[in-house]
Amino acid sequence: MELDEKFAKLITNQAKYESKSLALNLLISRLQKKYMANQTPQEMNNCLQEMNAFFAKYASILGNDIEALKKI
Repeated sequence: MELDEKFAKLITNQAKYESKSLALNLLISRLQKKYMANQTPQEMNNCLQEMNAFFAKYASILGNDIEALKKI
């Protein structure tokens, strides 16, 4: 997905994003903690896969978030 770079910035806390979606905020927080505990390329890949799966599943309700994330 073209947002992988943006997702990686969120996961590594290099960028901040606050969504109106509680589920998305919780996912970001959980993935940040998961990655901070194990900062390996494999863990980043796992986090990106989970984030992509979430956005693919809920794309219809996350349109505004997708547009906002493209700008960070």
